[in-house]
Amino acid sequence: MHPRDSTPWVAPPPPLTPAVLDPLAGAWVARADTDGVTLDVRTAAGRTGILRLRPATGNSLRITLRLDDVPAAPRISVVTAPEDTRCTVEQSPDGFTLHLDRLHLNVHLSPLALELTDPHLRQAADVSDPTGRTTVLPLGVTELTDGRPAYHDSWVTEPDEHFYGLGERFTGPDLRGQRVDCWVEDAQGSTGTRSYKAVPYLISSRGYAVLVDTTTAASFDLAHSNTGAWSLTVPDEELDYYLITGTPAECLRTYRDLTGPALLPPEWAFSPWISGGFRPESAADVCERARRVRELGFPCEVLHIDTYWQREGCWSDLGWDTEAFPDPRGLIADLSGQGFHVSLWMNPYVSVDSPYFAEADRNGWFLRTASGATWIGQVWGGAHPDSGLLDLTHPGAVDWFRDRIRQVMATGVSVLKTDFGEAVPVDVVAYNGMTGDRLHNLHPLLFHDLVAEVTREVAGHGLTWGRSTWTGGQRHGAKWTGDSNASWQDLASTLRAGLSLSFSGHPFWSHDIGGFHGTPDPELFVRWAQFGLLSPLSRFHGMTSRLPWDFGEEAYAAVLHAARLRTGLLPYVRSAAADAVRTGEPLARPMALDHPDRPDAHAADLQYLLGPDLLVAPPYAPGGRRQVWFPPGEWLPYTGGRGLVTGPQWQHVELPLATAPLWRRAGAHVL
Repeated sequence: MHPRDSTPWVAPPPPLTPAVLDPLAGAWVARADTDGVTLDVRTAAGRTGILRLRPATGNSLRITLRLDDVPAAPRISVVTAPEDTRCTVEQSPDGFTLHLDRLHLNVHLSPLALELTDPHLRQAADVSDPTGRTTVLPLGVTELTDGRPAYHDSWVTEPDEHFYGLGERFTGPDLRGQRVDCWVEDAQGSTGTRSYKAVPYLISSRGYAVLVDTTTAASFDLAHSNTGAWSLTVPDEELDYYLITGTPAECLRTYRDLTGPALLPPEWAFSPWISGGFRPESAADVCERARRVRELGFPCEVLHIDTYWQREGCWSDLGWDTEAFPDPRGLIADLSGQGFHVSLWMNPYVSVDSPYFAEADRNGWFLRTASGATWIGQVWGGAHPDSGLLDLTHPGAVDWFRDRIRQVMATGVSVLKTDFGEAVPVDVVAYNGMTGDRLHNLHPLLFHDLVAEVTREVAGHGLTWGRSTWTGGQRHGAKWTGDSNASWQDLASTLRAGLSLSFSGHPFWSHDIGGFHGTPDPELFVRWAQFGLLSPLSRFHGMTSRLPWDFGEEAYAAVLHAARLRTGLLPYVRSAAADAVRTGEPLARPMALDHPDRPDAHAADLQYLLGPDLLVAPPYAPGGRRQVWFPPGEWLPYTGGRGLVTGPQWQHVELPLATAPLWRRAGAHVL
């Protein structure tokens, strides 16, 4: 029980209430060749179906299970496997072995059991308590009380195994002992179990990973209900997942191969972004901000204008407030002449008070209830009028929204901050027939795909600055970690969430420097700015001022130093970013990514490598003191001089306020 459980404007996943458990009870080889193995299967209740084991890449195997009596419904795949990978199959009297270049799977037919040989990993099919009751979900299906099927599978976990990924996880990157629902939600902060970004992609420290191809609320029980096993549950018409082998870095490369590469942001996007904040702003305010940036010589290439470029209460209209901004084109041209790019805020909802609402409603461009009525509800946390949700499966809605976005971009805007996207309820119906339980997680991809398309057409790149995402969302570029509070606790949980995204195939993340809600004190602001300016991407933004010069002379000097440090590191950062796109590995590298066999690396979840040669360990409490784990190698303070540390080892460090939390690998050329 928790106060967050009853937040009315959060669209929760449908409950998984079991009615009948029906595991697979028998399997027979129907076909075996270089394309894989097809098995006819029968459940304990006598239902029939097909289990297929197919090669995807040299180190990944696609496992699909579908029962014959499950009706088809509109669904979209978010994973694309190569079609030219082949395997060999060795059959034996009691089963077979399927061989890929770097994956070998033994299958025993009676009883059905799957087992990887390297790493050694076997299905948990017979785990029970002292009374004989099954304590894991075996390969099979459960009929839910609402009539939907939920497929599941379980595998044995080792006592020292760690689990990472599944999107943005504020509780920390190591997920062992947790039950995680992959469901995009308005997290209402950054200290809870909800996430704006969910990716059903799991990495184990033991040399394997799992990627589920679904847009439903896939659920992972990671040694939570049973400490000896992990399980996945997928409430879809079929189970479709990929078993991947390799180091964590190799598994991330395979995620890239299966879902597409990340978008490399334009060079200017790696410089600091400065926002006027979520508060009223005018053209004069923006010009004054630009003047101060250039007068003070503060490094910045992007000025962000949040919701108030539109009229208050009309934040879904994508129309300039002409009283506050009488000449948008002239303003943006002037800022461009000073070397700035302009970022604007937007969202995918339409308020009932919008002049466009009636047109969209009349044309059927909103998501509908099961009865056919337009769904209208609260998506703004109760702060603004109810809204309708644009149906981005409807060609007419897409064309209209595309034109609205194009008109905004045509004023000279460089990039759009694509806020929200988590509000699709489970009980709506889309134009293409999809129900909300399948559209909810897909909606952020449709939203960002459309904005990226127009941005690429008008501005020559496809970058968006988004809050919500799902599998494959790395193709949109930047993600920020949502609406944190101005607190030390939120700084730490934001850092952990970023590292969780790094493990989930999304290399370019950022956050609101200083926190979004509230006002940080000068020390917190400096430490958050140092962290932000050593993150993959950097933006100053909040509900009150985050202008670096508004926190006192000492704080400003420290932040200016960190910003100039980032500027000096930009060639290194951009090179490491290009490598991240090429390899699928993250720009901010968690310690456990490169050292999965070292217990200390799993404990060091409040630090990371920025690229291969910079160690970043932000203070997360007042006073500048913390423990830092130095990984193998020799490390020096970024300022040079004395202080060489030879890893691996923990050290207690104390950083003066003006000193960035940064060390460089000895011999590396980063500045």
